[in-house]
Amino acid sequence: MKVEVYLNGTKEPLVYIGDRIDVLDLNLNNINYKQIRCFKNGFSKSELIEAKLVKRVTEKAE
Repeated sequence: MKVEVYLNGTKEPLVYIGDRIDVLDLNLNNINYKQIRCFKNGFSKSELIEAKLVKRVTEKAE
């Protein structure tokens, strides 16, 4: 699975590749975030991106 996250002000997307990828909406201290959880080979990595910086999220087939 491959997910591309396009941010405001950048031309190239952030690319996440893994067996499974979860994109969740999260609110911490009244700030909205997108949490991207990437699972690969039994391990996971998580990243928070402020929601107002995200232009769009697209899923690509590999």
